[in-house]
Amino acid sequence: MLLVAGPDYDAEIKQLQATMHTIEQVLDIDAMRTEIADLGEQVAAPDLWDDQANATRVTGRLSALQGQVERFRGLQQRIDDLAVLAELAAEE
Repeated sequence: MLLVAGPDYDAEIKQLQATMHTIEQVLDIDAMRTEIADLGEQVAAPDLWDDQANATRVTGRLSALQGQVERFRGLQQRIDDLAVLAELAAEE
């Protein structure tokens, strides 16, 4: 059986992982998660809606941060899944 060399998926996946690591640092995902926790505590406060302008600001910021972190996490998960699929394909 003749095997034809295909694209170097491992190298491309490693490059994607490195890019994601850089994005994680630039966006400071850890700081976002910390801010999400802080905002979550504010949202849980019973007097949050006493100041509607602040409540709107807090909930809006919380929603925006959660969306950004979730998009990052989703993309990271797809790259991780891709690495597993490439590994399984290489075994066959």
